[in-house]
Amino acid sequence: MPVMWVTSAVKIGLRAKPITPSLLFARFIPEINTRGIGKHGHHALLFSSDSNSNSNSQNANSPLQTSYEDLISTSGFKRDAYQQHAIDSLTNLQSNLASLNVKRTNGVYMHGGVGSGKTFTMDLFYNTAPTVKKRRMHFTSFMLDIHKRMAEKQKEREEAISGGFLKRILPKIHDDIGGTADSSTERSFSLFGTKIVLSSGDGEYGAVDSNNEDPLPIIAREIVSDHFLLCLDEFEVTDVADAFILARLFDALFKEGLVLVTTSNRKPSDLYYDGLNRQVFMPTIKAIEESCKVISLEESPVDYRGLKTRESGGDIFMAGEEGVEKLGEAWAKLIKGENMVMVESCTLTEASRNIVVENTVQVGGGKVCKFDFKELCESSKMPLGNSEFAMIAGAFDEIFVDGVPNFNKGGSTIDGLRRFVLFVDACYDAKVRVYFSSKHTIKELWDNSEEIYDPRSLNKHGDLLGGASVVPVDTFTRFSLDRTISRLHEMSSDEYIGNSGVEVKEAERSKKKKLKL
Repeated sequence: MPVMWVTSAVKIGLRAKPITPSLLFARFIPEINTRGIGKHGHHALLFSSDSNSNSNSQNANSPLQTSYEDLISTSGFKRDAYQQHAIDSLTNLQSNLASLNVKRTNGVYMHGGVGSGKTFTMDLFYNTAPTVKKRRMHFTSFMLDIHKRMAEKQKEREEAISGGFLKRILPKIHDDIGGTADSSTERSFSLFGTKIVLSSGDGEYGAVDSNNEDPLPIIAREIVSDHFLLCLDEFEVTDVADAFILARLFDALFKEGLVLVTTSNRKPSDLYYDGLNRQVFMPTIKAIEESCKVISLEESPVDYRGLKTRESGGDIFMAGEEGVEKLGEAWAKLIKGENMVMVESCTLTEASRNIVVENTVQVGGGKVCKFDFKELCESSKMPLGNSEFAMIAGAFDEIFVDGVPNFNKGGSTIDGLRRFVLFVDACYDAKVRVYFSSKHTIKELWDNSEEIYDPRSLNKHGDLLGGASVVPVDTFTRFSLDRTISRLHEMSSDEYIGNSGVEVKEAERSKKKKLKL
């Protein structure tokens, strides 16, 4: 055990077996019959072998099925056999978890194209899942959280090695093993898996981490302890570093008893397709296929993108030549309103990164900011990525973005396009209300081309003086931008607007504050 865990030895040294999902559910359903739990902690069946024969009648009365039926009858949703299959599987999952019916419960992996209703279905499941031990995240936010946890563990390790516990005990150890002030010999020994080097000649004491224990099993244990039911939206792997991490992380998560419900544009076997060193990711695919029921919505005939969207969404996405002017008027009206405090700029800080946001407003208990598209997505002075966009989305309740271009006709770079995708994902996941201005309608931003005209890079023939180039758009970016267009439509809908913005966010914060009291 490396020295980084010395201060937590009492906490994790005598770890009991992981609590299974079924037992965790039982904590929150006290009336449940737990007589099926065997003496070795295994779960005996509480139902007869033909209990699944009545699954359809049981599902008809489930909260998940009821919510689905309500949306069909009141919101214009169309009944879809593929969707119903997913609803049935998710209802059975809830039933298995709540009834202690199984020793180990598999999750659900839903895949399909943009508009197939994956996120819609997962959110219905999440909202009706009868436990507080659950969490719903966008996959990008999940990976940011993992990277943050890993950095914290590394910091703990470094602090433990460089000071604290070791700093206090090393002089004592040195004396006990017979060191002398005038000795120039170097002695070493192992302590908790860490090589301790004693150099008595100059009074220096050092520690070399010789074990380098993987922190991911510890992180997995912490995650499952907090929320054993994890819902991840848009599972997609494009980064080789993430591929290495996920291979070890999901093995540990499933061993700890995680139940995963996730959505993706791709079936598991196509994840990280053609990725660098893909072989290291293959165990993740195997673990997902073994731990989740895989459901395809590829053939769903219903396009869910338009079902929650208004005809124009013109007061959110302000299009046309007058779009910029309309956004400016909306911003001017905001900063002249009551309960408004104008703040010229603010600095967001997380880890070692500082982000300066120039135009910010305090409205009551909420915060609003304004960006130009080029500042947000193309700045070389302050290049932003996943973590920065997540930080911005977490700090502001409403965001104004001026001048969104057409991405096919040289309005932005390929990097600007990709950053715009990340920004919209972060805001959508955080339920931030975003006002956009553009000379183009949402449909005109992107025509699903395989190439875009990038005015800032080489042309096709590599002519350094030839000016702009036509840049190929990879499959992932095309998928992602299709999703972004879909989300821009949804973010203009009455439902999304009604669940976002300063007033809604302030009410949520007030409610959380009261619960803490």
